[in-house]
Amino acid sequence: MHFFLFFRTREVVLLLLFLDKSHIPHFNTLTHTHARTHMLHAYSSFSSFSSVKMIYDARKAKIEGDRRRLRHLRRGRLLVSTATGEDDDDFEDDVNEDEIEVNLDAALANLARERRGQMLFQTFIEENEVHEEDASEYDLFHGACLIAMHCNPELDVSEQKNRVKELAKEVEKELPENREERFPLRTIKKISTLLFNKEAHPETAFRGNLEDYYAVENSCVDKVLETRTGIPITLSLIYMEIAKMIGINMVGVNLPGHFMIRPSDVPECEILIDCFHDGNVLFVEDAEEMLSKLYKLDTEKGERVTIDRSFLEDKHLKPKTFYTRMLTNLKSIYFNRSDYKNALAMCEYQKCCAPDPSIRIMNIRDAGMCHYLLGNYSDSMLDLTEYLESEYSRNASPEDRARVQSLRDQARAHLANF
Repeated sequence: MHFFLFFRTREVVLLLLFLDKSHIPHFNTLTHTHARTHMLHAYSSFSSFSSVKMIYDARKAKIEGDRRRLRHLRRGRLLVSTATGEDDDDFEDDVNEDEIEVNLDAALANLARERRGQMLFQTFIEENEVHEEDASEYDLFHGACLIAMHCNPELDVSEQKNRVKELAKEVEKELPENREERFPLRTIKKISTLLFNKEAHPETAFRGNLEDYYAVENSCVDKVLETRTGIPITLSLIYMEIAKMIGINMVGVNLPGHFMIRPSDVPECEILIDCFHDGNVLFVEDAEEMLSKLYKLDTEKGERVTIDRSFLEDKHLKPKTFYTRMLTNLKSIYFNRSDYKNALAMCEYQKCCAPDPSIRIMNIRDAGMCHYLLGNYSDSMLDLTEYLESEYSRNASPEDRARVQSLRDQARAHLANF
């Protein structure tokens, strides 16, 4: 029991991120199945128990099969040695019984590695809650790196930040040393030229990925920095980081279908920067025309996008809203690919940063659906039940509630058959 409580502490949970059984007291004594099962239940405090249990059961079945094969092999060799008079030692086992063990520590290490970004992201969000209302104090880029860890668990956040700093230094070279002598619009144009001018920087210019817009890599900032291709939100993030480093605060403009940015500290400056289209500097009217074309509206019949000017009054986009948009992009991509494991990972990220309870409960519903599709029926029942019992689900359409209830009933039926 002491061991069970020990494994539930935050410190050991974090230690499991870099799991090495030599670092865990008494680990080598945990050869009994009952003790290891306690460890599994403890680990489920921050991960899916069913996922680890599945790994454990599969490995245990393989080991028991190996042991049976070893016993039959030795029994046959004993009969041969008795009949021929040969020493049984002359036969070499192709299976070493000492090597047959439940490799639960490796399974846990692998799962913890996969969940590293999620855990660090949750801690990051909790620690920065105080800065949620003041985006200028929020390290937006850091959180985006933690999201990218779902594809690259070994991602070095400091290394990615240094890459952005190098880009900022290149811009600084083109600007007056005295920051008070820098005109905001001129500075913005310098950033756009450095990042997106293909003629001046053919090898290093960034661009919007028109050919493969829905590639996962477009939403991972480390890959965007590496390939110089991305989608509006990731390209805008890199632009905002560079601008902040050289003294220009930018704010995200969360337009439907197309993310843009604008300077937040320049009075009466109604311009937008479209990072997906070569960092173009647009007046609001230009942006409305561009979005009207994007949505294929018939402007001759008076159909056009009108941007609410209140967007220009907001001094910052809340970080949780920014991360939610980034994660929603990724979740949609994974759902469309039927990659429910990674779609579930995005749901878990979103639970940490949902800007309001209604969005959080919708992600719990989506997580329940993913668990069902992955065969994690107990987890599916828990999430779907939480959704159905929430006040927000009562505002859902009757069809949606019926579908969720049906899925929960199917999960319950699967569990009853075990």
